[in-house]
Amino acid sequence: MKFPLRIFGEIRGIDLDRLPRLHGLLNADVFSPSGDDGLEVEYEGSYLDIEPDLDELVAALADGGQGHVDCIDHENWTLRRYSLQPGSWSCKEVNPDGALERYHHE
Repeated sequence: MKFPLRIFGEIRGIDLDRLPRLHGLLNADVFSPSGDDGLEVEYEGSYLDIEPDLDELVAALADGGQGHVDCIDHENWTLRRYSLQPGSWSCKEVNPDGALERYHHE
């Protein structure tokens, strides 16, 4: 059985002075260091409210930093795509069938 929620994405351009303070946001398994100034996001599990933690992440982005985080709700079959830039984030719902189609292999 699939978990009800899957979160994935990446964030680049984090102010290196703020990177240590981001450890433990969301769930320890969600954000893990992936490079000098970035984080990779990968999570499958129970539902999480990620928006307060996204506020912390965008506050830590340096000028020119950016990222994206996708949240797939398997039970309701919805996909929320978050775009992150320094100081703010935006969210849009997209059709998961079209967005995930490119990942299906024959």
